[in-house]
Amino acid sequence: MYRLLVIVALVGWLFITVIASEISRSLNSPLVLVRFTTEIGFFWALLGVGLLLMLLLGLFRSRAARGRWIKHYQAFSLYLNEGVLVCNAKGRVHWHNESASSLLEGKLLDHNLRVLLKRAQTNKGVALQTLAVGEGRYAVQALPLDRHTYALISRPLNSTGQPNNFYENFIRRIVHDMRNPLAAIIGHAANMRQSPQFEPESWRRSVGTIEDEAQRLARLVDSMLFDARLAYVPLAITRHDLVDILEEALYAQDERAQREGKTLEMQSPPGAMRLEGDRDLLVRAFENLIDNSLKYSGAEGCLRITLESQPNAYIIRFEDNGEGIPPEYLPDRIFEPLVRARAHGSGSGLGLSTVRKIIEMHGGTITANSRLAVGTTMTIRLPRPGEAAR
Repeated sequence: MYRLLVIVALVGWLFITVIASEISRSLNSPLVLVRFTTEIGFFWALLGVGLLLMLLLGLFRSRAARGRWIKHYQAFSLYLNEGVLVCNAKGRVHWHNESASSLLEGKLLDHNLRVLLKRAQTNKGVALQTLAVGEGRYAVQALPLDRHTYALISRPLNSTGQPNNFYENFIRRIVHDMRNPLAAIIGHAANMRQSPQFEPESWRRSVGTIEDEAQRLARLVDSMLFDARLAYVPLAITRHDLVDILEEALYAQDERAQREGKTLEMQSPPGAMRLEGDRDLLVRAFENLIDNSLKYSGAEGCLRITLESQPNAYIIRFEDNGEGIPPEYLPDRIFEPLVRARAHGSGSGLGLSTVRKIIEMHGGTITANSRLAVGTTMTIRLPRPGEAAR
């Protein structure tokens, strides 16, 4: 916008210069003389020089900003196994790391990637799809950045003969989490079968344990399936009222909160808060946050949800008075897959990771602030309809 205004002003100044030249010619007076012998002419010439300098300054600033961007990309790409590529809206590549080289046809994006990029431009949000590129298959996300640029993040799905440490760890963790409830179920079932006498109290405890552990397994499997769905199923974008979505998530947990003696509150400004997104996914994300607050708060637990409407975005805060999150898990580690900040509890370690994925798929962000024994605040920023993520 800065360069555009300067260019428009400079073009206007040149137009006036042409008119002044014609006038000076009709008066038989050289334009240079008109410039420097009159006060108005002097300021007019000074303005032209100033506009030219401002244009040059804008160009230098733009080039310097682009250089800083590239340095940032190079710095964080060292810690990524995924392919990362930055391009403009037409698919012209500004920068890419080594892992993203397979996405290019010479210096251009693969055709399938250009189609995905177009989807991200049309939806003004994150577009995800599994694509065949060259000889491989990739899970690719296209997400808008600022200055009309886009990032493509790719993860290979085909085996390359190299170990994938993340997914190896993922499988080990899932197997570990499944083994514990299965061992408890098998052990209590064996005790019930082998017990020589029928003891009602012992049977009730065993039946309760079996039910709890089976439900824990079901939650774990549900989290895994839901997390897998996010990578392959596109968003079902429709227009909704954000207040209605939050109320649906709140009412789904309201009975549980009352049963446990805890309080759920919500405050929102008057009027509708229009949002374009996948209702089911957003409800799931909000329910996960409410569930976490209820799970890790005491008998006097209280969760307050507040909504704020800003010119470009909606701000949603989930503020509780629960146990809090240890500082070593903040600000980002708590959102990583399979990370659990507490040894107790029946969580799968995928809840907050899933929440962040859903929010980022809608072009938003989520941050966590917490103090032990005081509480936690999760802050979500979602772009308003027609606003790209900033």
